[in-house]
Amino acid sequence: MKKSLYLLIATVTILTSCVPSRQYQDMVTEKDKFKSENELLNNAIEAKDKEVKALSEQLEDANDQITRLTRDNIDLQNSYDRLERTNRELTEIEALLNTRIREILAISTTENQELNEELAQREQELVDKEVALKEKELKLDLQQKDIDSLLESVAAKEQRITELEAALNNLSNKLTAVRTSLEEALSGFNSSDLSISQANGRIYINISEKLLFASGSTTIDSKGKDALKQVAEALKTQKDVSIKVEGHTDNVPLKSASFPKDNWDLSVLRATSIVKLLTQDYGMSTKSIEASGRGEYSPKASNDDATGRSLNRRTEIVIIPDLEEINQILQQLGQAE
Repeated sequence: MKKSLYLLIATVTILTSCVPSRQYQDMVTEKDKFKSENELLNNAIEAKDKEVKALSEQLEDANDQITRLTRDNIDLQNSYDRLERTNRELTEIEALLNTRIREILAISTTENQELNEELAQREQELVDKEVALKEKELKLDLQQKDIDSLLESVAAKEQRITELEAALNNLSNKLTAVRTSLEEALSGFNSSDLSISQANGRIYINISEKLLFASGSTTIDSKGKDALKQVAEALKTQKDVSIKVEGHTDNVPLKSASFPKDNWDLSVLRATSIVKLLTQDYGMSTKSIEASGRGEYSPKASNDDATGRSLNRRTEIVIIPDLEEINQILQQLGQAE
């Protein structure tokens, strides 16, 4: 195409040298026209070359896609073949299962009835076991409630016992403090005339007859008044305690037949004299003190000898702590039973 164009241009050039001016001008115009057409053709050729290149690339992509599709088709065929084999195997298994089902269905009516009876028996046993299980569960629930109630009761008792122990400790500490105070106050007296002991939650001040009274008398002498004053000073500050003054004698009958008539009267009158002295002269409260006489009926020793009779002729001042708090706790424990 390019060679023909060059040849045309050369021919035009030669002819222009031999033609008049007008023809020459026409030839120049024609030449420009050919030139323009040539450019257009060249542009068209370049465009077509680009189209050819693009189409070539598309063709190459299409070939690649065909190759992939071909591989995919082969894979699909292989999968299809596997599925066919699997289907045949499943068909064979189905046939075997159908054969087994027919064999099972071919069991005799008697065997089926026996199986049904056995199944019914097993079901009844299961129902019975479920009923028994529910009964046991109900019993367990009741037992658990009883256990919970018992645990609550035990916890309440433990709380009361803790409170009781605390109250007893407080009582013991209080008695110890009272006893210590009394021992300090009465430390100047001979232990054979005046002694202090503690037993059964009480404090006992044991005062011999010779420190308080003359034989057969209910009048307190000076040494006895001094001892009782010390007792009063130690006890006036004590709260929540009650005091019992007990008179005791030996079993020797009184020589006087008029008054007091006997040892019992003597023990009561001596205790009353002491209570009056403690309250009227030494300021102890009459609300927390009482007098009583035991006569010869609560001996401390044997009345068969002088030593024993001397020990029995005594006055005991008993300090009794207030047990209201402890009694309330014990009552609550009894109610929790």
